[in-house]
Amino acid sequence: MRAAGSVALIFAIALSVNPVAAPQTAKPAAPPQTEKLPPLSYACPMHPEQFGNTGDICPICKMDLAPVRLDSVWTCATKPLAVIKDAAGRCPIDGTALVQMTVALTWTCAGGTEESASPGVCPDGSPKEKHTALRAHGNHNPQHGGLFFMAADNTHHLEGAYLSSGVFRMYFYDEFTKPQKVAGMRSVKATVNVKDSRTGKDTLYSLVRSGAYLQATIGKRPLPLEMFAKVTFTPDGKDNRFDFTFPAYSKEPHTAPAATMTNAAPAPSPSAPAAAATLIAPDSSLGIDPALVPLPIPDTVPEILAQLKARTEQVGSLIDKGIFAAIYVPAFQAKDLALALDEHRSELTPERRRIAEPAISRLVRSAYLLDAFGDIGNKQQISDAYAKFVEASKDIQSAFPQSAVRNPQ
Repeated sequence: MRAAGSVALIFAIALSVNPVAAPQTAKPAAPPQTEKLPPLSYACPMHPEQFGNTGDICPICKMDLAPVRLDSVWTCATKPLAVIKDAAGRCPIDGTALVQMTVALTWTCAGGTEESASPGVCPDGSPKEKHTALRAHGNHNPQHGGLFFMAADNTHHLEGAYLSSGVFRMYFYDEFTKPQKVAGMRSVKATVNVKDSRTGKDTLYSLVRSGAYLQATIGKRPLPLEMFAKVTFTPDGKDNRFDFTFPAYSKEPHTAPAATMTNAAPAPSPSAPAAAATLIAPDSSLGIDPALVPLPIPDTVPEILAQLKARTEQVGSLIDKGIFAAIYVPAFQAKDLALALDEHRSELTPERRRIAEPAISRLVRSAYLLDAFGDIGNKQQISDAYAKFVEASKDIQSAFPQSAVRNPQ
């Protein structure tokens, strides 16, 4: 799965994909903990999109933020959590490509109701059982091959699809990405402005209701096609703007024939280092450069700076292409690199440290803003956040030395 100002920030956490734990059996004593756990986050029990630090309170309901352990898993888009994998592949149920979703991990004792955010031992000496649950805003994957966004109210979600027939179609979902019922869409109104690449002029279309979605016939136009939609979800609600850039026509996810699914061999598991390094599947259609998919943090400052520069540039490239849903990947990678540099601040002179410390803080905040606005799909907000991100990145580059003695191999 996020906005600022009048909209609460959704501090989404950049997650590493951890191998799914093997089933555990009750033993007199708990075995040593070998599974690498995702870090603890702190979120509001009533408003799970609200994140913060230990001791913080929810800005909406004022409840204490509670610890939660979030993970990213690969699962079937149509049957979430019916199958859980630690790498990309095909759903054994319908043959479609597995998608990544953010889930919450909890541990309980057999027959108990108390949930813990960490493994432990039950009164009878057996290890607690691990459970995986869907989470609000944990699934922002398109369901119809289009572009998926979240509204500024942190509740409504939509997907825009541009079909080869020249039809623009808009689907609506709740915070768990379940399709909105027709009755809940009666008050929704939407228009779309389509930019003519030849004249630069916009043409306004009103979307009309057709069953569970809204649509308008805008005709077949040169690709890539830019447009923006304005949507009101309630009769007295404000307009929500969503910017779309379609590099190609939207296609429904392909479903493999049943015979193929039955006889297909399971996809080979990746090596352990590759599984631990993967945050999102490298997909050239999303503009994700496989070379920039998460790598271990380098040991030397110059190498960290080089990776920070590369990820900063990739964020800009994704924004230019209108691929807003993917910008969180390099943005969060850059955040992790900046935090790694923070551990080297003691090596700086006092003058350089006064530049580096606030710059690192600004880059971290900007990364969360890019994640937030990327989900909402407002290009102006994204561009403004990226400008702050770039400024912070440049200050970091200027504060740290560009060369250093490498650690001996």
